[in-house]
Amino acid sequence: MLHLVAFTFISALLFSMLSIIIVGNDLNNIDSLKITQFIQSVGIFILPPLFMAFMRSAKPFELLKINRRPDFRSAMYAIIAMVIAIPAINLLGEINHMIKFPQSLSLIEDYLIEMEQRAEELTNTMLSVNSVSGLIVNLGLIAVIPAIGEELFFRGTIQRLLQDKMKMHVAVWVTALIFSSIHFQFYGFIPRLLMGAFLGYLFAWTQNLWVPILAHFTNNALAVVFYYLKNTGQTTVDIENVGKSETYLFGIISIVIALVWIFLFRPIEKKRSESI
Repeated sequence: MLHLVAFTFISALLFSMLSIIIVGNDLNNIDSLKITQFIQSVGIFILPPLFMAFMRSAKPFELLKINRRPDFRSAMYAIIAMVIAIPAINLLGEINHMIKFPQSLSLIEDYLIEMEQRAEELTNTMLSVNSVSGLIVNLGLIAVIPAIGEELFFRGTIQRLLQDKMKMHVAVWVTALIFSSIHFQFYGFIPRLLMGAFLGYLFAWTQNLWVPILAHFTNNALAVVFYYLKNTGQTTVDIENVGKSETYLFGIISIVIALVWIFLFRPIEKKRSESI
């Protein structure tokens, strides 16, 4: 774990310097911002897990559990689960926003709110495209790379390292806690924690990293596509608000269906993975 932290720090530093060399400090330019995002995502989330895997094993892809394709049933389960959970995630996010700090911690609360607003503005800036080519770039940058990189880093590496020392359930939740914390967005902490745990269980049950990668990709890709459709006037549906406020019933129903879905899937996949 210390090796991972050390190499991630060094890689992040080197790739941050590389992004400065390539695009400079002009992060007001959307193209420069996207190039920087790409370079840093590769340097922080993709290279360290690969480096660790090649150091630890003669079969690094087998170690990371990316050496075989997921079976169709597991892949479809992961995709459908994320679609079902969208209103639930939105409702939990709204509940997270309702958390108030005591007066003595008001400065911290103001700082967290400011960070959240900046993150939202940055996301909206990156998502604001009107062309199919811009949509494809955003799918690659916001859906494909984070899904592969973050799952390699968190589930494929951190969770596997923790499972060498801890019980599976503890490793899943500790990894999910780290996953949610490292995004530095307090007002999205709860839904991201639960999603991280779900992705962790997907990996633990199936022993195939492509399954949580597919789930992660689906969650991000839906946001990118719907933002594009709304931005170009092709739909009025705001997917990020389904399950919130007046539509909270959809959020509650989504939570119930998602829990039932997970409960029905878990024992089948657990037995299957144990037989591998």
